[in-house]
Amino acid sequence: MEKKIKSIDLYRTNIVPGDAGEEDILMDEHMINRTVYDEDGNETERITYSPEGEVEERIIVNYSNGHPVEEILELEGELAEKTTREFDEKGTLLLEFRHYQDGEPDKISYTYEDGKPVQKLVTDSDGDEGEKFLWHYKDGKLVKGVSYNEYGNIDLTREHSYNEAGHLEQITETRISADDKISIVTLFDEAGNLVQEKQYDRKGNLVSRSTTVIGENNLPAQTENENSMGKTISVFSYDEKGNNIKLEEKTSEGDVYATIDRLYDDAGHITGARVHMEPELNRPGQHYVLVYKYEFYD
Repeated sequence: MEKKIKSIDLYRTNIVPGDAGEEDILMDEHMINRTVYDEDGNETERITYSPEGEVEERIIVNYSNGHPVEEILELEGELAEKTTREFDEKGTLLLEFRHYQDGEPDKISYTYEDGKPVQKLVTDSDGDEGEKFLWHYKDGKLVKGVSYNEYGNIDLTREHSYNEAGHLEQITETRISADDKISIVTLFDEAGNLVQEKQYDRKGNLVSRSTTVIGENNLPAQTENENSMGKTISVFSYDEKGNNIKLEEKTSEGDVYATIDRLYDDAGHITGARVHMEPELNRPGQHYVLVYKYEFYD
């Protein structure tokens, strides 16, 4: 029987490449974050550390009857926000209360029909209605979601379309702001795999496209990304258990500019990764190692 994870500590060590014939130099090892779980597999705590080892962010989640009834956010040791939740006897989320440092909390209420969510509504501490999200269905399938900002204006729509067999084949998301509007179209194959994502600007011009080729065992084999900067290709390699052990990112000419090599234990837990990115015009080069350390329940 596989042991249950109690905590995962993630460490990062930067690498200084050695000269020809010399070994690389490992330096600046530090913990990035720690994630803690209860015996039911629920995430109860997540801590993010600075390179100096100081706690930057801490999220604590408390459960009752298996439901996350309280979530606390601390920034640099100070309480920043707390969310409390109420569920019915079936485990359906009914209410959330978002507590800030000052004043009364905002209330987020959820409305359901036939067991499906149809509205999420934020009411502030003065009782004024603000942001809301509406879900629309047809023949039991989600066909549209609409988000409204605090002024009652639509700031996001998400439309779902299905093929004759009833399988999801496309999601069209439109994000609207005061000075911009973008649309993202996501396409799926018969097995539900994401195979293409296209982004359009406010004038309807195609500005980027990402196309994925599905290989053996229904896993992504290659992704081709195109935008105004050119074309790049990501190639995925797997072991016999289906773990992604290598990712190579290449230019359209075939030059490798980024690699990620991953290690896994016999249970399929990732234990380490080595990341090497060559410097680009819009980003510095990076070379580092990640190590995952696990603690298990007895």
